[in-house]
Amino acid sequence: MQLTFIITAIGLGIAYAAAPGAVNTEAIRRGAAHGAHATLLVEAGSLIGDSLWALLALTGVTLFAQYLAVQLVLGIAGGCFLLRMAWLALYDAFFHRSTVAPASTHSNFMTGVVFGVVNPFGLAFWSGLGSSVVASGATGTQFMLFFAGFFIGAVIWSLGISAGIHWGRRWMRPVVFSWISALCGLALGYFGIRVLWTTALEWLQHQDLRLLKPAR
Repeated sequence: MQLTFIITAIGLGIAYAAAPGAVNTEAIRRGAAHGAHATLLVEAGSLIGDSLWALLALTGVTLFAQYLAVQLVLGIAGGCFLLRMAWLALYDAFFHRSTVAPASTHSNFMTGVVFGVVNPFGLAFWSGLGSSVVASGATGTQFMLFFAGFFIGAVIWSLGISAGIHWGRRWMRPVVFSWISALCGLALGYFGIRVLWTTALEWLQHQDLRLLKPAR
C-alpha cells in the first residue's frame, strides 16, 4: 500500500510539473536561449516556491488562503510578474535577434522561485491538499511520504525537460530562438492576463455576494 501511495504521488508530481503553464513556458524560453542548465534552474526554483505552499499545507496554515485579501494580492502580483516576463520575452524576440545576452544562474533560479510562490494554481493545489489531509485524518508521516513522492516526480520532469532542451538545442538555428521567445512571450502574456482576469472576477463575485447579504 505504501509503495502504491508513493507511485501515485510520483505520477501526480510529474503531471503537476508537466502541466502547460507559465513555469514550463519560461523554462523552455530560457533553455532555448541559454542552454539546458537554465531550464533546470528555473524548474528547480519553482519547486522551492511549491515547497513553501506544501509546508504551509503540512502545518495547516493554508487555511489563511481562503481570505480574499490573500487571493487578491497573490493574483495581482502573479499577473503583473507574468506580464513583465512576457514583455522581456517579446523584447528579446524583436530587438535581440542576432545575439542573446547571457542570463545569470541566480536570475534563472530566482525567476523560478518567484513563479512557484505567486503561482495561483500551486496555492489552490496545496491548499486543497492540506484540507483533504486534515479531513481524511492522515498522519504527518503519510503526508511526508506523499510530499517526497510528489517532488520526486517533479524532479523527474525537470530533468526530462532539461535533457530534451539539451538534445534539441543543437538543431536550432538563431532565428528559431527568436520565434521561441515570441511564442513564449505571447503565452506568458496570456497567462498573466488570465490570472488578472480571474482575480478581478473573484473580487467582483465577492462584492456581489456582499451586496446580496440581508442587512441586519
